[in-house]
Amino acid sequence: MKKLLILGILLSFCSNLHAQEEIRIPFSTAISAHIVKYNQKMDDAYRQSDLERAKHLFDSLVTNHLNGTYMDDFTINTIKEEPITFNEYEKPLFLITYAAWCVPGVGEIPALNDLADRFHDQIDFIVLFWDTKENLKDKSSEYTKNIKLVYVDEKTNQDSYIVNKLKHALGFPMMYFMDEEKKVLNIQKIETHHSSETLSNSYNIHFNSLSKGVSLIIADLDAKGLLNPDTESVENKTNDKDDEIGEDGRTAEERRIDEEYERYKREKDSLNNNN
Repeated sequence: MKKLLILGILLSFCSNLHAQEEIRIPFSTAISAHIVKYNQKMDDAYRQSDLERAKHLFDSLVTNHLNGTYMDDFTINTIKEEPITFNEYEKPLFLITYAAWCVPGVGEIPALNDLADRFHDQIDFIVLFWDTKENLKDKSSEYTKNIKLVYVDEKTNQDSYIVNKLKHALGFPMMYFMDEEKKVLNIQKIETHHSSETLSNSYNIHFNSLSKGVSLIIADLDAKGLLNPDTESVENKTNDKDDEIGEDGRTAEERRIDEEYERYKREKDSLNNNN
């Protein structure tokens, strides 16, 4: 009787431990379960030109059904190296899905480059193009070496179950923020603005938007005790800007942004001329 009682306690304890284990729901499974109803509601919102409801529907889908899921593993291609799998990245991920024909705001890539240069030691910054290798090569000169540029060509990729979900379900460009185990922390759409926006304003708009994802990942690392003690917060890294207005009516930061962008343009033009 005593042995049966001990056995019962052990079974109960093991059962409780098992119940406490996290159930890892794949991203593809979660989005497949909700995307049809989501699209129906989104279509209705767009028919009524109700952009506020459309935004609410997207935020609700992400918050209630996608955050906390785990991104499926799939094969991605690089320009110079062999194809790799998504799970080979060991750091938390700042992932942007794109296509070569998408036209980013003039300050978007410089802002992303700036963040990647500052935080690449803690975060893997990846821009995934739904495109061909040739089209990706044309874009590669615009990005810093601290951003990993990869591509997926649907004609040759075998992981259609996740590729279809990532590319077609939510659309692109899209930002995915994940921890080191590929757990989705949040998903956001890329900020957009009018094409006539100045470079400095565009940079600030995108920097503020992109930095929210960086802050989320850094906060998650900090909560787990995995944050490099030398890593500064996004706020500290942006508060050291020189806001003094010069004779030309611009701040030192605005002049730096303009100079950086001109440098990108010169490098790109030089590469194009050599080709």
